Amino acid sequence: MQHVIIGGDFAPIGRSEALLGSEDDSVLLDDLKSLFQEADLVITNLECPLIKHHTPTKEKRPVLGANTICAKGIKRAGIGVVGLANNHIMDHGKEGFDSTIEALRAVGIEYVGAGKSIVEASQMLIKEINSIKLGIVAVAEHEFSIANKHSAGANPLDVIAFARNMARYRNAVDFVIVLFHGGKELHPYPSPRQMDICRFMVEQGASAVICQLLITLLF
Repeated sequence: MQHVIIGGDFAPIGRSEALLGSEDDSVLLDDLKSLFQEADLVITNLECPLIKHHTPTKEKRPVLGANTICAKGIKRAGIGVVGLANNHIMDHGKEGFDSTIEALRAVGIEYVGAGKSIVEASQMLIKEINSIKLGIVAVAEHEFSIANKHSAGANPLDVIAFARNMARYRNAVDFVIVLFHGGKELHPYPSPRQMDICRFMVEQGASAVICQLLITLLF
């Protein structure tokens, strides 16, 4: 049996940033700790870059960012994979993107849904859990943060590209989870268009489509 926990948007800012950087595990997860420990894999959407210096973009507001030291706390929490396909991953430009990837790799957290180009950003992450191959794809609605052929960023929602990607990986995985960052913020229900897109993804072979939008703090 595979036990996978998928969280929503997580931005380690404010009090959460201080706690993740404190190395005090007694306050890190509280009643979630046992659930995370029992899981084979814990996934969340990292809704802000991990930065060493503030290099905020002038192209959007609000701008989010957390110190790279938070990567250690995220790892201690038991989170093994983070999605980076969201509208904040480029809030501190290429420098913030690079420091995020560097911080995640340093502690052994895998990521999906972003890259140095659109080709890299669209790659499926494959995890083998108890002999089952799980594919993870992360996409975001088109906003400021989207990658292209020549620049870093998030993997955009493109149903044609998604269908081709599924055809490419169909025989390489047993199940596919799609992390979909999009929808109307602060609205509790998906739009008819969003539902159609999610159903199309399932028709193309996705086992589950998880829509992530609202920023939720761990504490």
